[in-house]
Amino acid sequence: MSFPYTPNLQDEKLESLQTQHEYLNLLRLRHLQWMNSTIDGDIQSVHREIAELIEKMIDQYTHLLKAQHQQKDASPPP
Repeated sequence: MSFPYTPNLQDEKLESLQTQHEYLNLLRLRHLQWMNSTIDGDIQSVHREIAELIEKMIDQYTHLLKAQHQQKDASPPP
């Protein structure tokens, strides 16, 4: 089933993606804090790996948000 494009739906999508982007950044920062608050090298390594994976996801969200904004700016007004 396909839904018609509406400006409100596009705005909601952008807002949701932006919220997820911000949450992922907070989660990444939290793992970096936890990494620095432990003395166990294995645990530090796991937190570092998780933070790096989240950073890759954030990069993808950034690209997606830019593309969505460009698409919105290029679309004709309703």
